[in-house]
Amino acid sequence: MANAAPTPTPARPSPASIPGRFAQVVSQHARRVAVSTPDTQWTYAELDQRSEAVARQILDRAGAASEPIALLMQHEAPLVAAILGVLKAGKIYSVLDPTEPAARLAAKVGDAQAPLLLTDKPSAALAHSLPAGRWQIVESIDPSIIGSATPLPAEVPSEAGAWLMFTSGSTGAPKGVWQNHRGVLHHTDVFCELIQVTPDDRLSLLTSCSLAASATALFAALLKGATLCPFDVRSQGVERLALWLQQQHITLYHSVPTVFRHLMRRSGSRRRFESLRLIRLGGEPVLRSDVEASRRHGPTDCRLLHALSSTETGLISAWMVDRDTALPDGRVPAGRPVRGVEVRLLDTRGQPVSPGSVGRIAVRSAHLVQGYWLRPDETAEAFQTDAQDPLDRVFFTGDLGRFQADGCLQHLGRADQQVKIRGQRVDLAEVEAALQATDLFEEAAAAAQEDPSGEQRLVAYVVPRAGVGTKPQAWRRALLPSLPGYMVPGDFVRLTRLPQTPGGKVDRLALPPVPRRLKEPARPGARPRDGIERKLARIWESVLEVPRIGRREDFFDLGGTSLESAIVLGLIDETFSVALPPATLVEHSTIEELATLVADDALIPSPTPLVRLRAATAGRPLFLIHSGQGDVATYGLLVRRLPDRPIYGLQSIGLHGESWPLMNIPDMARRYLPEVIATDPTGPYLLGGTCMGGLVAFELAQQLVQQGRPVGLVALLDSPAPPYSGRRSRWHERVLDPLRDTLRVLRWAAVRAAGSGRSARWLPGYRRFLAGMNGRAPFTYRPGVYPGRITLIMTADTKYAREDRRPLMSHHARATRTITLPGTRKGLFIRPTVDELARQLQVCLDEVQNATLP
Repeated sequence: MANAAPTPTPARPSPASIPGRFAQVVSQHARRVAVSTPDTQWTYAELDQRSEAVARQILDRAGAASEPIALLMQHEAPLVAAILGVLKAGKIYSVLDPTEPAARLAAKVGDAQAPLLLTDKPSAALAHSLPAGRWQIVESIDPSIIGSATPLPAEVPSEAGAWLMFTSGSTGAPKGVWQNHRGVLHHTDVFCELIQVTPDDRLSLLTSCSLAASATALFAALLKGATLCPFDVRSQGVERLALWLQQQHITLYHSVPTVFRHLMRRSGSRRRFESLRLIRLGGEPVLRSDVEASRRHGPTDCRLLHALSSTETGLISAWMVDRDTALPDGRVPAGRPVRGVEVRLLDTRGQPVSPGSVGRIAVRSAHLVQGYWLRPDETAEAFQTDAQDPLDRVFFTGDLGRFQADGCLQHLGRADQQVKIRGQRVDLAEVEAALQATDLFEEAAAAAQEDPSGEQRLVAYVVPRAGVGTKPQAWRRALLPSLPGYMVPGDFVRLTRLPQTPGGKVDRLALPPVPRRLKEPARPGARPRDGIERKLARIWESVLEVPRIGRREDFFDLGGTSLESAIVLGLIDETFSVALPPATLVEHSTIEELATLVADDALIPSPTPLVRLRAATAGRPLFLIHSGQGDVATYGLLVRRLPDRPIYGLQSIGLHGESWPLMNIPDMARRYLPEVIATDPTGPYLLGGTCMGGLVAFELAQQLVQQGRPVGLVALLDSPAPPYSGRRSRWHERVLDPLRDTLRVLRWAAVRAAGSGRSARWLPGYRRFLAGMNGRAPFTYRPGVYPGRITLIMTADTKYAREDRRPLMSHHARATRTITLPGTRKGLFIRPTVDELARQLQVCLDEVQNATLP
């Protein structure tokens, strides 16, 4: 017996739930980075602790029942922790997209019957703006608070619900689809087998977690010990995506083909992404040109995976392409069915089609989703039990396909009224219901058409009511409260009546195609008028690939899509340092309108520092002072959210290189004082400013009071206290400061000389130079004590430097009121925080007005 072989130890069965699998990964890879963003590097141990804190606090508030928990959060690391926390609590996570209309978000939470809505500070204002429901809003769970002694479930059953996603529905409202842990783990395992995920991989998470496609990347990373890297393309833009891919050393990239194509176009001919080993594309047709682009910009061993999937089925088929794969003309095949899936092609009677024929795709699997949430009749109609195996079910998709001779599946598009727009399912009936609900049209129909690049565009065919305006921009604005941006039609075709079939239905085959005309050069006189409009025109021309765009041409009439609008806004942010919300181009769709939004007279050279931000005849004027950047474009969105009153901006002296900038705050206030008095001779004066501009507003109030003039409001919008300590050395005052001033003079002279007669502000580096000049001013400012009250409006989630003594500003005034807003300082002047900022600032303005009424 001594030489007998040892008895093998039975292999431990793999846990049947996501939290169980994750616990195994944490025990093996506790110190590896689990989630990586520019601001966050969480190890698996840290992510485990944070998600456990979320789970315990959910259980404290909602009990142990398996039910959906709604998550309205930014596409960042805390959302990942919240998703895991919901699953650890035995609940079902349902992520909401913050860019969608409030009414649509509220409908989803209500349909889910979620008792809790978890949100973060940047999204809290939006969460509280939703129409009232039965749910409780929980803000920013603190990971350091483990919560009560409520125990976490010892094991979550494999059949328990894991996620609830919403798809576009034919009833005119989104409908929920839910999946259990067993299904999620199966599809994760299949995907990881296809691409061989290892702990050394870094996976991009570009898809919104409100979509089922996100679950593949999310759990493929977290259940294999790899690093998950979230990036919000809609807010950050494709230009930054290219740099981010290189900085984060992404190895596994996943997006819809449209995003990938824009990434390739914006990357230039020389940029290569050397860390990539696999590119996964899905959600839309993949073209031969996509594969060629991946070969140009990826390393030699980089492969491309085209995966066909749907919310109801998960992965259906896959086709892997390497350097030696022969490429077809046109569309890339959808590949062969993945493990656990059988694909059937059926005719209109539900019978198999003959080999090589086109049929409707039906998917047979034991791992389909559980059905439509709280819709048993629709579930029974769409999912049928397979007669050959009761454990399997069959889902009848709305897609058409054909098998090639080699067994590869060709995906040929949709057979019903559902289409894919940039990877997101759109039910045309929902778009039509929104069109009819506007009361703008007698009749309306929606369709999708493929443009020359192979991308799908939404088209609305409408018969306008009598007396209704004919501008598509106004029609798009009317749809924004009810539809997300990707569901708003890009083209409107006006008809006298919609074509009908003999049975009285809309004859969709008879709807005319949208003419894809070549764009004619802009008419004389319609060309951009100034530097701002010319810069905007160049941005539009590069993104839309349309020459000589006129300032009154419509972005969407030129072929712009919601994705291209995100790219344009990203380039505007880089060019003008102005962050605009995602719906901006829908509301302001010409260069003329957009230039007004970006500049609103504030960026156009002016002989005086005073610029008009909004003209009005009623109410006391509000004066907003520039930040360290010198201009007042920061206040663009805020101005539009305040009720009608005159609003003026005070921009920096030397903004355009016309004179030497002022470098101390009292001098700035003395220069701006006569401008303010000339505009409003009597007061009480309403002053505000952000960053350094808050200190200028404070000093301006001091000088007005010294002249005996009344001041009604001094609003410091997240503005720091001056860092002056009162102990600057003589070496600083006699040697270092004069030397720095001399260098600044020489640099300013060089910049101005290089301007060659045009505005030096637009020269490279001049904005940074001016910001550096203005940045010196707070260091020498001694504020004194203001005899009135100041209002500090601060953001709650901003990480301030140690020397930033923001709360100490209260020591420099007789009285102080502090108002705390959700969000971060970086997002103060963009939605949703700017909405709450405007509301609070208006309360302050109303108080002043009421106090001065006779």
